[in-house]
Amino acid sequence: MVRIVTDSTADVPDELARELGIVVVPVHVIFGAQSYDDGVSLSREEFYARLITADPLPTTSSPSAGEFEVVYRRLRDEGARAVVSVHVAATLSAVQNAAHMAAQAVPEIEVAIVDSSQVSMGLGWQVVEAARAARAGSNVDEVRDIIARVRQQVRLFAALDSLEYLRRSGRVSWATAAIGQLLRIRPIVEVRDGAVLSVDRARTRARSIERLKELVAEQGALRSLIVLHTHAQDAALALADEFKALHPSLSDPIYVAEATTAIGTYTGPNGLGVACVVDQGPK
Repeated sequence: MVRIVTDSTADVPDELARELGIVVVPVHVIFGAQSYDDGVSLSREEFYARLITADPLPTTSSPSAGEFEVVYRRLRDEGARAVVSVHVAATLSAVQNAAHMAAQAVPEIEVAIVDSSQVSMGLGWQVVEAARAARAGSNVDEVRDIIARVRQQVRLFAALDSLEYLRRSGRVSWATAAIGQLLRIRPIVEVRDGAVLSVDRARTRARSIERLKELVAEQGALRSLIVLHTHAQDAALALADEFKALHPSLSDPIYVAEATTAIGTYTGPNGLGVACVVDQGPK
């Protein structure tokens, strides 16, 4: 059997990961001198509670090659004949470098490393479809073909509540962030082909949420959808309810998930996002 591995930036809901046997290797979150495993020794709830008052901001780091090697060897010992390891875009993180090094250290089992060109559930939907195919008996090449197809179908949009965390992280210039804060601009971004692109901006939270819904509607028929949030569960649940009414025939239930710490570090709390898979007809 082919097994599927990913990293915790994928935001795959726990129930789906358990159901499909997806192995999630946690990234590391660093507050001061203390390092935590994302979702293991530091929950998302604890992370966002600390983030609000953190000064300086926490940082993140990828799992080590040794951590991936342990996972690949365990799966080999459990009887896996091959592993497909699908990860956050190489342009956004060093996770893939560690996975490649680990794969070379375990030559007795085939390990295919795949660049999702995405993050969060833009990556996660690729992982879920890969795991479903692997459980159905697909081989490594077939699984990789499925991932490539889903990569073309997935869309990831997010509405940030503020530019402040991007400013503090150094990801935007101080002047840009200062003007944005003064005007209360809420940026709306899309992750595409390994890049974070600015697609719009809104002056109010209500308008930013409406723009998210418009962007999703522009994609046409959908197969899967998840609402993501950074410490904004009530707003995310409300948005999910709206999508349930708008998209009653999805193949998957609509999930709600708190976004990875690697995203929250740079976007801050109260953000909302949507990751969907466009339905392009029969598989």
